[in-house]
Amino acid sequence: MDIDAVLQLIKDAKGGDSRFALESFNLSENGLSSLPPEIGQLTKLTVLNLGKNQLSSLPPEIGRLTKLTGLYLYDNQFMYFPPEIFKLINLIGLDLGRNQLSSLPSEIGRLTNLTVLDLKRNQLSSLPSEIGRLTNLTVLDLAWNRLSSLPPEIGKLTNLKGLYLYGNGLSYLSPEIFNLINLTGLDLGGNGLSSLPSEIGKLTNLTVLDLRNNELSTLPPEIVKLTNLKELKLNNNPLKSPPPEIVKQGFEAIIEYLRELPKKALVHNEAKLLLVGQGDVGKTCLKNRLVSDEFIEDKTTQGVDISEWKIAAPTAEKEDIKLNIWDFGGQEIYHATHQFFLTKRSIYLLVWNARKSKDYEHIYYWLHTIEAFGEDSPIILVLSKLNERDEDLNMKDLREKFPQIVGLYKVDSEDGKGFPNLKEIICQTAWHLPHMRTPWVKSWFKIREQLERDGRNWIEYNEFYQICEKEGLNKKQIDILDEYLHDLGVIIHFRDRLELRNMVILKPEWATKAFYKILDSPFVRNNRGILLHNELEQIWDNKVYPQEIHSTLLNLVNKFELAYELPDKGSHLVAELLPSTEPEFNWDNTKNLRFYYSYDFLPAGVITRFIVRVHQDLERKPDDTHLCWREGAVLQRENTRAFVKVNPLERLIEIKINGNKKRELLAIIRREFDHINNSIKKIKIIEEIPCNCSKDCPTRFKYKDLLKFENAGFTNVDCPTKPEKVLLSVLLDGYERKENRMKEIGQIEKRNMHFEKVDTVIYTEGNTHTGDINSFQLRSKKPTIQEKSHFLESITNSSTIAAFIGFLSVEIGTYFYPITFNHLISVAVAIFVFMIVSILTKNR
Repeated sequence: MDIDAVLQLIKDAKGGDSRFALESFNLSENGLSSLPPEIGQLTKLTVLNLGKNQLSSLPPEIGRLTKLTGLYLYDNQFMYFPPEIFKLINLIGLDLGRNQLSSLPSEIGRLTNLTVLDLKRNQLSSLPSEIGRLTNLTVLDLAWNRLSSLPPEIGKLTNLKGLYLYGNGLSYLSPEIFNLINLTGLDLGGNGLSSLPSEIGKLTNLTVLDLRNNELSTLPPEIVKLTNLKELKLNNNPLKSPPPEIVKQGFEAIIEYLRELPKKALVHNEAKLLLVGQGDVGKTCLKNRLVSDEFIEDKTTQGVDISEWKIAAPTAEKEDIKLNIWDFGGQEIYHATHQFFLTKRSIYLLVWNARKSKDYEHIYYWLHTIEAFGEDSPIILVLSKLNERDEDLNMKDLREKFPQIVGLYKVDSEDGKGFPNLKEIICQTAWHLPHMRTPWVKSWFKIREQLERDGRNWIEYNEFYQICEKEGLNKKQIDILDEYLHDLGVIIHFRDRLELRNMVILKPEWATKAFYKILDSPFVRNNRGILLHNELEQIWDNKVYPQEIHSTLLNLVNKFELAYELPDKGSHLVAELLPSTEPEFNWDNTKNLRFYYSYDFLPAGVITRFIVRVHQDLERKPDDTHLCWREGAVLQRENTRAFVKVNPLERLIEIKINGNKKRELLAIIRREFDHINNSIKKIKIIEEIPCNCSKDCPTRFKYKDLLKFENAGFTNVDCPTKPEKVLLSVLLDGYERKENRMKEIGQIEKRNMHFEKVDTVIYTEGNTHTGDINSFQLRSKKPTIQEKSHFLESITNSSTIAAFIGFLSVEIGTYFYPITFNHLISVAVAIFVFMIVSILTKNR
């Protein structure tokens, strides 16, 4: 809209027709760089929305709009606070968010009727003391500015219910904030806060407290006084107290932990040290040299061995660090199982043997695997058997790709060369892990010590419960501690599974060895992955794994998605031990629905975990066995078949579906892969579907991109391989009904959206005011068809021509990218129609 159009609207509004006696005027999103002085003639206005334009100043005449209660200037180019606003003393809501304001004048104190003041996403480095005069404020949004402190006068705003300070530079909190006892929402996220004062306990009306993205290592116990708190956001803080495992359990667990902590906490220095790498590179010899300073040549590790190593902390105080060393066998058959025990907040020693050139090829595999399951855990590269060959790695390249690499250390386990330096870096790295020096509740520490002293491999849950009860824990606290110890790997207890609820495993190594003994069993390997229950006595030592717990251990194997029970109830199928060769079977490649998962790194075990999860839908062969192998499977459900196969070299999983209910079976398959993929971190996974412009087109589209195009109103996409246009509806309808696709894109957008508010407060950015200062209607990023056709009519009830201008401007703005020939034709037709309408209107 240009100035002439605005003038015409103002002229219409001044006319005698009561339809134009405006009280609410919306000129948002029109590209306006200035306003005509005539705006001051609309003296009946109570709401004026000028958001999302290019305004840098306001005409003096705007000061005549003394009845204004709502003025919205968000997303403009104001570098200075418009002085004309100070005449509008009846303002209740003022939005100057997303501008370039570097200061707030003292005259802001004149606007004493303000209840909502939005100044987010500016460049404010300070606030004037006069802000304290705005005692009617209920919402003050200062998010994403440059504030390093707040004036003491902020404490006078005692009617505030929402205070939003996300994304500033606050390194400490002004004590006056804690006078705001009526706050229900307080957002302190994205600052540099290293501590939270105990006075936080005064804000007893808080329902939401956002502390994300700070430097908090501890929370004050006074948080337990916030009895109305319903949501506490703590993501991305280096918390030691409460530890992340407690935070993960939710608000109740945090409160219980903090409630118990003051009764006397014990500092705990413990970490997990994991040795990984290919087989026969000297991991076990390296572990023995670290722990006992001796060269002990040991046999090849089967599965994983767990041992304890205590080292002195790098401090003047006499403190120890307890390192639980997990020594993983390097044979490829174990790799899929290892991932269940690769944990974050640990130290990884990636051992490489220079005499084996093949090991260099595997370094990237292990680095990606550690990143996928250990996330940002520090990695120490260790070159073993140094005396046999000295070969360097390209550390610059490796560190660029994996910044969590601490360094490369060269050792020889036989003569101990290089070990003093290796021990020192392990000690320093462990000491700086975020959870080191974690305070432990005294009663929890006693329970843990008692469990570790117990010589048994497992106990019944009732006994665990009684041990906790004797230390004064109630049921809720026992549940919290139970999950905490499980997450730490101190115990294994799946209380969510009926068949496993009664077994609390005190020695995780005992359980993991049971898994690996199955993988090592020649009985199972030679029987195409089928584990006969009557052979378990030969696989497991009866003294270590008595027969009465075999069924429970098999349920544990199921829980880890390593195997599933076969219909005969007398055997299990171990997916990792399936034959690698694809069997012969018939498949009709016509009219297939195809879907792909493309990985930038494909960890071991994805497809075998999938086979275990979908085993009830696996197709049966004539001999009544399931049609599956180590790299694929065929599913069948209601006359519909699916062929699912992994291509390790291309890091691709291909899905082909044939039959009457393709979409339904694909939905089941996608649900299972989503579960598996969500357990893998820091890996890029793309869902793809093939182009259908021709039978042999090699193009694959990103499925979620197509959903977004459809949601944006596009009807077709261009095939990048052939000069063809592909109808989105034809392309997507085979995969999901449109109503379900819209739900899916809604979920994607919801996951990607960044919410700055933490409470259901009066104003949300981008809203359109509908009359009352406490009531706003959300505008979507993309206008609906109805919004387009009534763009100006809904605001001013103006002429058809004005409505068409609005439609055309929105249509071009929304769809003119990427520019195609069809778009140009559409615009030309629109302009032609506009000219015809103009002529007809003029003649009329």
